[in-house]
Amino acid sequence: METAQMQKEQMEVAQMRFGIIAPLVQGIYTDDSMAAYCRRVALTPQRLPDGRVFQYKPKTVAKWYQLYEKGGMEALVPRTRCDKGGTRVIPEEAEREIRRLRKEYPRLNATQVREKLVQEGTLPATVSVSTIQRYIKHNGLKSPEDASVKDRKAYEEEYFGGMWQADTCYLPYIRENGKSRRVYLIMILDDHSRMIVGGKLYYQENAANFQKTLKEAIAAYGIPNKLYVDYTDVLTIPTF
Repeated sequence: METAQMQKEQMEVAQMRFGIIAPLVQGIYTDDSMAAYCRRVALTPQRLPDGRVFQYKPKTVAKWYQLYEKGGMEALVPRTRCDKGGTRVIPEEAEREIRRLRKEYPRLNATQVREKLVQEGTLPATVSVSTIQRYIKHNGLKSPEDASVKDRKAYEEEYFGGMWQADTCYLPYIRENGKSRRVYLIMILDDHSRMIVGGKLYYQENAANFQKTLKEAIAAYGIPNKLYVDYTDVLTIPTF
């Protein structure tokens, strides 16, 4: 049973989390985008009521905002449970993430799940791999035997602006002023939403045209956390 002190500390954690996402909730942040705000505030380590210090990732800050939008302040309260052995504690938020990861990426093993949650700041590093393994086993979350089960992309971003992917599509030739010219579509896609954030037709596939498309996308949607570019001729990325 939770003690009054534990409940007090959990509410203080919820208040800390709300303090971080309050500008997002109130719409008063001055950054170019929500993703940019999450990246900026994630640079500052946060001290928890029990003295531990975490430096949360931008996706964790974005997740708090999503939780608040769905469940209010109550959704930000980190409840805990004692594992069967009574020697480790898995936060309720981490439990939700374990269930989600096992559902979406059933081929991830306990070691990979633990590493991901620790990196995100959702799970204390003191929780062992064996604890995660027991939790998975006791809650019926083991990988399916059916080899036909397919994972979603193992590292798909969890929020808009987490990563953009860029590529070129080769279109048919067209005739202009009596000359046949190849048309190229340079396109940039948001990894999470699958929304096209930038796209334009060109007669040449080169760094200058890619940078022009990227600049327009950033002007419209802010700077992404990561950019995946499968180009051999794009040697530099412009600064804005």
